Amino acid sequence: MEDGLLSDKSCMKSRESSHAQESREHTVSPGPRRRKIDRRTLQSQTQTANTENISFKKPAFFTDQTSRYTQTLLAEINRVARRPFNILITGETGTGKTHAAREIHRLSARSNKPFLELNCANLPEHLVESELFGYSKGAFTGADHHHTGLFEEADGGILFLDEIGDVSLAVQSKLLRAIDEKQIKQLGTNRYRYCDVEIIAATSRNLAKMIDAGQFREDLYCRLAVLTIGTEPLRSHLEDIPALVGFYLREAAGMMSASELHSTAYSIDERALKLLCEYDYPGNIRALRNLIYELTSYINEGEAITEELVQFTLAKLNNRNEFTATNSGSSRREIGVDDVGIVRTVPESLLAPIAAPGDIILPLEVCVLREGETFKQWTARAKRCSIEAARRSTGGRMEDVARRLGLTRGSLKSHLRRAKRALNEDICEGNSSGASRRKWT
Repeated sequence: MEDGLLSDKSCMKSRESSHAQESREHTVSPGPRRRKIDRRTLQSQTQTANTENISFKKPAFFTDQTSRYTQTLLAEINRVARRPFNILITGETGTGKTHAAREIHRLSARSNKPFLELNCANLPEHLVESELFGYSKGAFTGADHHHTGLFEEADGGILFLDEIGDVSLAVQSKLLRAIDEKQIKQLGTNRYRYCDVEIIAATSRNLAKMIDAGQFREDLYCRLAVLTIGTEPLRSHLEDIPALVGFYLREAAGMMSASELHSTAYSIDERALKLLCEYDYPGNIRALRNLIYELTSYINEGEAITEELVQFTLAKLNNRNEFTATNSGSSRREIGVDDVGIVRTVPESLLAPIAAPGDIILPLEVCVLREGETFKQWTARAKRCSIEAARRSTGGRMEDVARRLGLTRGSLKSHLRRAKRALNEDICEGNSSGASRRKWT
């Protein structure tokens, strides 16, 4: 009976310990000056990476990419992955540095050990420090429990520090000891702990210029950049876009299948894929991923992504200025009305939900204020587009158009003349690209 009681107590302690451990990992610290990263995300990323390494069930990111750049990058990844040294990955934002780091881990001798990630961008200094090194109970206001840092959790494995250039000088100095001597000290303690961690760091910033400006420690750079590789912007290997589109379509389908508990598959038309291959993607691979995710949100099971849908989505992204210039200062390719014919080819099914019976759907051209265009010129162009849309809707007779717009025939002609003067073009022409002259009856 005593054995039974001891067993029960042991079970209770085990459950309490498990509950405390779970609470430590998933509870946000109530301290007013301290915040805690949701470590479930980090653990999920690690679990996903380890699953890829062991089972190979999930398609690898670089599968089917055949460009010379990708083959060169894979050779570089294979070169550095076999060496037990710290690695620095450089390249523009969104160029796949995280994917490169995960591939390095998959090919390394530490592939069966933890792979943890921390994005250092825009994180407060104290938060980066507490996440990297951990803290003890009572180390600061709100530290009501012991917190294990990423260095300890990644012991024996690899720690990926993304956007290392955003780390403060104070944290950089502490990273020196952790990297050089493999020793870390938690906040609130005076005891050092040995941690065997390999570092992969990545940055989209020019660390050499930051060193000259005193914003980044040269000795830390030397410890991180033992081996270096670089990623290139997507515009330098556009031939990989079809493979990337397929990868993200499968990824989106997998996430939908998991959330809806049934198999989901997405497809894309050849002309739609061709249009995606012609875009410049200032946001690089991340911008392509987000675009594919948005495209899949418009279609249902059994439907394909069409050229018209791609035109509509690209124009919408461009109109709200979601894409910005890249760090290299390269000019972006504008996807405008004349470029993709969005005025004439926007599928009615996309706009019909917001249009009531009898409404006239205006072309998206009126949503674009062109570079160098004045408000007066835009107003005149919006009038032209609206009148043209009304003309197509009513059959083309001026009296019917005027009636639909709540104008008299004379007032409508007056609007046409004023728009013609503002645009300095014949208002009866369908567009400035040379469409045939339309006659009013």
